Amino acid sequence: STPLHRFAHDEIVIMQAAGLLPSNDDLALVDGRLINRATNEPVRFTLDEVLLMVELGALDPDARVELIDGELLDMSPQNAPHMYAKQMLIKLFIRELGDDVDVHVEGTLSLARGANPSPDIWLHAADKRVDEVRGPDVLLLIEVADSSLLRDLNLKASLYARHGVADYWVVDAYGRRIFVHRQPGPDGYGEVTQVDRDGEVVPLAFPDLTVRVADLPTSD
Repeated sequence: STPLHRFAHDEIVIMQAAGLLPSNDDLALVDGRLINRATNEPVRFTLDEVLLMVELGALDPDARVELIDGELLDMSPQNAPHMYAKQMLIKLFIRELGDDVDVHVEGTLSLARGANPSPDIWLHAADKRVDEVRGPDVLLLIEVADSSLLRDLNLKASLYARHGVADYWVVDAYGRRIFVHRQPGPDGYGEVTQVDRDGEVVPLAFPDLTVRVADLPTSD
């Protein structure tokens, strides 16, 4: 199930006072999802509104959340295999790609209004400002998955494909395999390949760089 961020009662009151949520008469809570009774649709937020929540005290500034399709989702906690795999990849990219490429770690990626995920790793050309980067500008995007594997293969893949991310990898921190997603479109990725531990992957944007699945840290 989608790990929706759940607001406490006092946080909801703060958001209503600020006009971020409808009044109680027009607000319903269904399985943790805030629903606007007038439209029967989930309440959706923009990044500016999320920043206002933090400013008003309705959202902990240290909360590990991301904005997907206008809804706040809790990010999965990171265990040791997740952190080791992410650290290995970050070091590899920084060492091999140098100053021409910016490597972001859980930085907010502004794909569109209400679509502001925080991928584990994403890369773009260093000559482009981070706030100008959109899906097609992302050279490589990686989610390192443990408990979030199904979410990364489905919800996140759909999001990134719709917004034109050309090379999306899901690294399975437990299974030592990489799911490579390419050929993005409005209905998802046209090409999805599972690369197992004896295989290797070459990023589309960096043909001289090879990532060997066997080099990923293992939880064995």
